[in-house]
Amino acid sequence: MPQSILIIEDDEPLRADLARNLEAANFKVIEAADADLAIRLFRNQAPDLVLLDLGIPGDNGMELLRDMKMERPSIPVIIVSSHTHISFAIDAFKSGAWDYVTKPIASMDVFINGLRNCLSQSLLQRHVRNTQDHLLRLVQKLPVIIFIINSDLQFEFLNQTTEQILGYTPQEILSSPRSFLRRIVPEDRRRFLDALKNSLGPEAAELHFGFRFLHKKGYPVSLSAQSIAASKAQNGLPARVEGMITDMTRNSYIDSLLLQNEKLSMLRAMTEEVAHEIRNPLVALGGFARQLRSRYPEATETRIMLEECNRLERLLERIDAYLEPIGLTLVCCHLSPTVNFVMQLLSSRLARKSITCRIDLSDSLEPILADQEFLYRIFIYLIGHGADLVEESGILHVTASESGSLVHVNVSMSPVCTPPADHDRLIMPFEDTEMNLAMCLRMVERIGGHLRMEQSASLLRLAISMPKCGGAFEADKDGRGGHASDPL
Repeated sequence: MPQSILIIEDDEPLRADLARNLEAANFKVIEAADADLAIRLFRNQAPDLVLLDLGIPGDNGMELLRDMKMERPSIPVIIVSSHTHISFAIDAFKSGAWDYVTKPIASMDVFINGLRNCLSQSLLQRHVRNTQDHLLRLVQKLPVIIFIINSDLQFEFLNQTTEQILGYTPQEILSSPRSFLRRIVPEDRRRFLDALKNSLGPEAAELHFGFRFLHKKGYPVSLSAQSIAASKAQNGLPARVEGMITDMTRNSYIDSLLLQNEKLSMLRAMTEEVAHEIRNPLVALGGFARQLRSRYPEATETRIMLEECNRLERLLERIDAYLEPIGLTLVCCHLSPTVNFVMQLLSSRLARKSITCRIDLSDSLEPILADQEFLYRIFIYLIGHGADLVEESGILHVTASESGSLVHVNVSMSPVCTPPADHDRLIMPFEDTEMNLAMCLRMVERIGGHLRMEQSASLLRLAISMPKCGGAFEADKDGRGGHASDPL
């Protein structure tokens, strides 16, 4: 398909001569004799190149040039004018002209070759811009945070994924230079600064470390920062740090749960085996040692035997203590950040069934007296079990209310596939051993709460009541109890 050229020239003989030569050179020619027709053809025909006479009737030629560059800056405009003063050329270039040619045109062959070069360069620039735009869109949509930090330790660029992972838009962080640093958990803040300074130092060490950041909704997210090798400025130091931040929250939390469960399972198996293998012979040896001591009270051997038996008995008592339930650390826990954290962990599981989640929790809700890790697991069980029961494209709704010394949380699901027939099923193991409600019920009871189930037709509601903290809002030391409305 031939490339098109719009000729805007009021001199008809000159315009016809230009058109004839350009058509002979296999260009498609579009002609306009005044500004009004020219702008309409420019908008409707979208030519590949424009030849513009500054003395065009109906409008100032320079204004027409500015209008065209404003609407479609990628289309090159070459001025063909009888004005030979240098000031006209300067004004034209300032307004976006590609080139400035004076009339009469000395050599048509040279002129047409210049047009071909212009179109080639323009096409190349367009490809470069399209590639840059495409890469920028890819960067914005990557599932990691792409960042650039300058030598003043301030962010210069953040992609749109920032809001998905941190809850803050890139503009919120870029407009408040220290906001990102303030939201890093205090224990990790100094490490973050030291790592940045090392990356901007003479050795230009690459970033590669993990840290925790307080999400806008109040819960902590585990992040991993990694940079790429930066080019150095004239002073020999890197001018910026470029890299990515990956959300490791789901992986780190689930890994810690799996590791803890594995350790507890192994410990239980070992202690049960040790207790079984040692206790029976130990009882027999202890009884035999007591009989010997009664017959030979002065014998040193019997005393040593009894002491060793007693020592082994104390060791067994310590082993038995390992089999007891893990102790609780009751603190003031905020409900909204806890549920938001769990929803992030289970987001992919809910998305697979296209489940709509509605979280209606007030920030002014009284905190709960509970163990924070227990509270996380309770809601993982509740919402995870709800995700299993709700049908495709169903609704999962979380609400909360207060009465007296209790906070009541309702997890409603509709429509459900096959709801349990009675309340007794609540304390029985379900097929999904990871998310069964029997474990959830026992954990709720450990923190002094109560769990019940209600159902009607295709609606199932899991209701949990937990004791209030009874005190003012407190920020948990590790950041997990942070209030959702903390300012930047």
